[in-house]
Amino acid sequence: MHSDKTMSPKARFTALIVIFTAFAFPALLLLGALRLTLSPEFLRYEYTRPGFPADPYGLTTAARLRLGFYALDYLHNDAPIDFLGDLRMSAEDCLNLPKNEAGCPMFSGAALQHMADVKQLTNIAFSFAWGLAIAACAIILLAWRRADCRQAMLRGLRLGSLCSLAALATLGVLAAGAWNQAFDGFHELFFAAGTWRFPFSDTLIRLYPERLFIDAAIFIIVLVAAPCLLALLLHVLHERFAIDWR
Repeated sequence: MHSDKTMSPKARFTALIVIFTAFAFPALLLLGALRLTLSPEFLRYEYTRPGFPADPYGLTTAARLRLGFYALDYLHNDAPIDFLGDLRMSAEDCLNLPKNEAGCPMFSGAALQHMADVKQLTNIAFSFAWGLAIAACAIILLAWRRADCRQAMLRGLRLGSLCSLAALATLGVLAAGAWNQAFDGFHELFFAAGTWRFPFSDTLIRLYPERLFIDAAIFIIVLVAAPCLLALLLHVLHERFAIDWR
């Protein structure tokens, strides 16, 4: 006969804390790193750092600093796509866009649609991040006074950190060896086919060249990996010296 062994409610609760912590910790790190990447400070650093590629079609660093922040503002405000659609560039910066003496629209119709898709995606991601952060705070407040729950959180941090570092290492190696495939795969996962490819002469690419995305990926990896390594160090200290984290 098979013995009917079921987990006690207490054991189920601590197991859920382990699973939730292992998921929430790296997810919040990733979304937080994404938010920092989509900041004026990061874009300003990229535009002004030595070695950032110049626009082959003539946009100067000063022009990029003047025009590049509008798309970031759009991603973080509640304005419709007209916020970007109403923007215009001077005639000398228009390149192959339809123009007159007064200039031309800054973004093409296809670029505007892509930015609308990006905004929808980022809104979902950051709304999820807020909900996850609130849930994490609630669980910490409810469970921190119990020693078994604190232990469960530490185990969850360790598990989430190990899984995150393994995933980051794998993705980093794949991206380093085949960046174009990784970049295309990301866009194909989140955006409809044919909506995210643009000629190099498009304003969207002139303002946000491929190097920007490579640097952003490196920045995100570092911002996620560093806290994961710190969490593993804290776990080792806890196990070695029996530190009470109350």
